[in-house]
Amino acid sequence: MTTVTVSVVFTDLVGSTEMGARLGPAATEDLRSVHFGILRDAISAAGGTEVKNLGDGLMAVFPSLGGALQGSVEMQLGIARHNRRGAEPLSIRVGLSNGDATEEDGDYFGEPVVEDSRLCARADGGQILTTDVVKTLARRTDFKFEPIGALELKGLPEPVDGFAVTRAKGIDSRAVPLPNRLAQPYGLAFCGRATEREILSQLWKQANTGEHRLALLAGEAGMGKTRLSTEVAIAAHGDGATVLYGRCDEEIGLPYQPFVEALEHCVEHADPKVLAAHVERFGGEVGRLAPSLRRRLPGAPEPQASDPETERYLLFGAVAGLLAELSSCDPVVLILDDLHWADKPTLLLLEHLVKAAPMAVLAIATYRDTDLSADHPLVNTLADLRREPSVERIPLVGLDDNDLVQMMEELAGHEMDEDGTALAHALRRETAGNPFFAAELLRHLAETGQIAQGENGRWKAVVDVESMGLPDSVREVVGRRIRRLSAAAYGALSVAAVIGRDFDLATLCAVDGADEDAVLVALEEAVEASVVAEVPGTAGRFTFVHALMQHTLHDDLGAARRARTHARVAAVLEAELGDEPGDRIGELANHWLAATKPTDTAKAVLYAMKAGERALSSLAPHEAMRWFSAALELTSTGLDDA
Repeated sequence: MTTVTVSVVFTDLVGSTEMGARLGPAATEDLRSVHFGILRDAISAAGGTEVKNLGDGLMAVFPSLGGALQGSVEMQLGIARHNRRGAEPLSIRVGLSNGDATEEDGDYFGEPVVEDSRLCARADGGQILTTDVVKTLARRTDFKFEPIGALELKGLPEPVDGFAVTRAKGIDSRAVPLPNRLAQPYGLAFCGRATEREILSQLWKQANTGEHRLALLAGEAGMGKTRLSTEVAIAAHGDGATVLYGRCDEEIGLPYQPFVEALEHCVEHADPKVLAAHVERFGGEVGRLAPSLRRRLPGAPEPQASDPETERYLLFGAVAGLLAELSSCDPVVLILDDLHWADKPTLLLLEHLVKAAPMAVLAIATYRDTDLSADHPLVNTLADLRREPSVERIPLVGLDDNDLVQMMEELAGHEMDEDGTALAHALRRETAGNPFFAAELLRHLAETGQIAQGENGRWKAVVDVESMGLPDSVREVVGRRIRRLSAAAYGALSVAAVIGRDFDLATLCAVDGADEDAVLVALEEAVEASVVAEVPGTAGRFTFVHALMQHTLHDDLGAARRARTHARVAAVLEAELGDEPGDRIGELANHWLAATKPTDTAKAVLYAMKAGERALSSLAPHEAMRWFSAALELTSTGLDDA
C-alpha cells in the first residue's frame, strides 16, 4: 500500500432503471455501451486512468487536478454531443475530489474517495460537483466554479462548501476560434435590445436541442443588426459554440460570398476528424466554396463534375452536411450579414438550409429592409421563408430615451443629470433612436466642443442639438440611401428639406412650382425607400423618417440656392398663413432668417420678434431669448453695414 495525492472522479448514469424499463434489455445495454465509450474517451484524452466500473458509472483517477477538471467537463460535453445527434438522450452526474488516498492493487481508498462518491450522489444530471479545496487548488482559468452552498455528505464529519464546475471560454481545444470580424472590440458597451435579445436567447436554446433556427434581423442602416448578432454570437462562443460569420458586399458580387467566408474559416480551424467524417459522406463538394479543404485533408477528392443543377444539388447537400457534422460536436451560430446585397445563389442556399434535416444551428441573417426594391431577390426569399416554422423575423426599431441615456452614461462615465436627460430626448428626436446615428452625433458633439466637460467633471451641451452639423460618417450612411433615388425624387426632397422635417404636398408644390401629380410620384418613391413617411390621419402631409436625412439634403444645397429656397418657402407660408400664423410663427421666422441678406433684414427681424413674443406667451423664456437675440444680432449687423 502507498499513499498518493490524486484527483478522483466518480460518474453515475441518471435514470438507468427507467431507461431499461422503457427500451428493453438489448437496447439499454447498447446505450450503456455508448455511454461508457464517451466516458472512456474523455478519461483517456485528459490523461486519466479508469479504476473500476460501478455498474452505472466509472471511477477514475488523474495525476493532475487540471486533467481531472478537463476530463470531467469533456465527459459532460461528450454526453451533450450524443444528445444533439437526436439519439436516445443520456444524462450523467459527476463528482470530483482531490487529496491523499491509499493505493492498493490498482484501487484507491481514503477520504477523497468517500467524499467524491458522496459528491457524485448529490449532483444533478448534467452537473459536476466539487469542493472549495479543488477551487482553491485549481490554477487554470478556463474553468468556472459556481457556489451552491454548504453540503452535508454522508460519512464526513463536517459540511463542505460545494461548487458546480463548468467550462469557460476556450476550454475545448477543438473549438473553432471566433471570426476576426466579430472579435474586434466595439467602442461602446451594448445598450438596450432586451426584447430582441430574449427572443434570440430562446431561439438559441431551441437550436441547442438539435432543432435549427433562423433569425431574420431587419432594420435600416445603423440600427445595430450586426452588433446585436455579434453580442449573441460572442455569448454563445463563451458557452462552447462554434461561431461562423460571412458578409455580403455590394461591390464584390461573389456568388455565395457569405458562405465562402464562413466555410473557409470553419475548414481552416475545425477538428480534422470532423472534416474527415464529412468528406467520407459528401466527398469534396464543400471544396467549391472552401478550397482550403484539400489542404487540411490532402486526400479529399475533387468535387464531382456534372450538369449545373446536379452540382448545385450536391453542393447544397454538402454545406448542410458539414454544418450538421460540426453541430454534432458543438452547437453552431452562423451569421450571414447584409443580405440586402446577397445574390440569388446565396439566398437559395439559405432556403435549402432552412428546409434541411434538424441540426444544432442558429443562423442569424441581417438585412436592411429599407434597401429592398420590389424586384430584389431577397423579397421572394422572405416571402418563401414566411411559411417556415423555424424562421423568426425580428424587426429592429430605434432605441428609446432610457437606452440613449444609458449610451450617454457609458460615453461620459457618469450618470446623466437633468440636462443630460434633455440631451438624450433631443438626440432621439433627431435620430429616431438609431444607435449608430446617436453615437456618431455624440462623438461629433464632443469633438467639436458642442458638449463640454465642466469643472465638476460632468458633460453638458452648450448648443441646441438641432443646430449642430453632421459628422462625415453619418453623412455617408444617409447620403448613400438618398443618392439611390431618382433625380425627380431627390430634387423634390431637397426642397422639402428646406421646408422642414414635416411638410405638406401643397406647400411643396407651391414652393417648387411643380405639378402635384409629378411631385406625388416622387414622394411615393421616397416613401418606398423609407426616406419619408406619410403622416397618419393627415392626407397630403409627410415627414422625413430621420431629421438627419432632412439635414443632409438641406446641407447638400449650395449656400445661394439654400437661401433662395428659404425665401420662396417663407413667401409661400406668409401667403398661406396670413396675418395670424399662430404656432407656426417660428417657421416663418426661421425661413426669413435663413433667407436674409445683409441689405434685407426687415422681415427677418419682424418675424424673429413675433416669434420671441409668442414664446414668452407660451412660457418658454429660453426660446424667446433665442429669437430676441437673433433679431438683435441682425439689427446690429444692419447698423454696422450702414
